[in-house]
Amino acid sequence: MQTVDDFHATLGELIKRQRALTMPQRDFALRVGCSQRTLTRLEQGQPVNSETLFNALAVLGLLDDFIALADNKLRAAKHLPERKRQTDSETFDNDF
Repeated sequence: MQTVDDFHATLGELIKRQRALTMPQRDFALRVGCSQRTLTRLEQGQPVNSETLFNALAVLGLLDDFIALADNKLRAAKHLPERKRQTDSETFDNDF
């Protein structure tokens, strides 16, 4: 099973390789709407703001692929029960 850190590293490498084919890091950072330092962190696999990540994927034309993947995972999970939320009337007794 892939860890979150591995996933960040994989996405960072993918973004770095795709970006390097089309534009310098500085231009890409401007298009994404972040600093070059933030983009460096993203490409190195360090966590960044999700909006920055999604903008980077969109600028590279990769966001649709990730949306399709998430949609497939959601459809696969449709059979799973939804979490029931506790209502105010369902409080626990405080009899410790």
